[in-house]
Amino acid sequence: MLLAPISLQAETAEQLAAAQAETLKVAEENGNLAPSYWPWATSEAEKPPEIQTYQLPTLAGDGVDYHSKPAPLAKAPALDPDTIYKTVLSCYPEKSKFDVDISLRASVRSADVLDETDLSSGLGKSYVGIVANMPLYSSQELNREREREYMRRKDTAKAVADFIAAIASRNHSVRELALYRSLEARSAIRVQSGIVEATEQVGYLEKVATAQEKLVKEETKIIESRLLLAGMCDPLNAERIGSWLKRLSAVPPTED
Repeated sequence: MLLAPISLQAETAEQLAAAQAETLKVAEENGNLAPSYWPWATSEAEKPPEIQTYQLPTLAGDGVDYHSKPAPLAKAPALDPDTIYKTVLSCYPEKSKFDVDISLRASVRSADVLDETDLSSGLGKSYVGIVANMPLYSSQELNREREREYMRRKDTAKAVADFIAAIASRNHSVRELALYRSLEARSAIRVQSGIVEATEQVGYLEKVATAQEKLVKEETKIIESRLLLAGMCDPLNAERIGSWLKRLSAVPPTED
């Protein structure tokens, strides 16, 4: 059975499509045998390439499951700022100039030992003498020393306040970052499923980046205050005070 070729004189596209369909039908009935003039090859059609859908990654890229419970808010430890302040001041290598540095020395005088002609004070044969020793500071020098100590105490108080505030803010940032990471992971699935546009995930990605940056800044404030307070102590106590402050400012444990 001969197959009729498609007429090149087809007037409309509909007629051309109908002629092609008729030709394909005839070819199928005759064992898919196409005549030599058939314009399409009879081999298996080439498969189209697989479509690779772009997926906007999260900031961490660790594939966190948004169903997981975010890290809870860890309250800052109960710190006594007065105790920290007094402890740091007590280990300063120089004595305080706010207190009058006077040492008393007592001695016993007796006429049996000394020449009575030297005892012109009329105190009798025996008496007790008390001698006060104090550094030779002029009023101006003493004021300057006290001014320096006042500034040191002021810096110590500020460092203690910054230390305690940074710990509380750091713990808050940990909770904030955990919440934004969960929302970002949920938004990534919504975007991939075509529910929302990518702008939603981009917004959460920016919030995660901001929360991460805030966490880093708060942690560096803790380190700065801790080293500053430990540095005010003498070398013998600086390591002990630094280790104590490091334990107080430890990062609260979280479940990833």
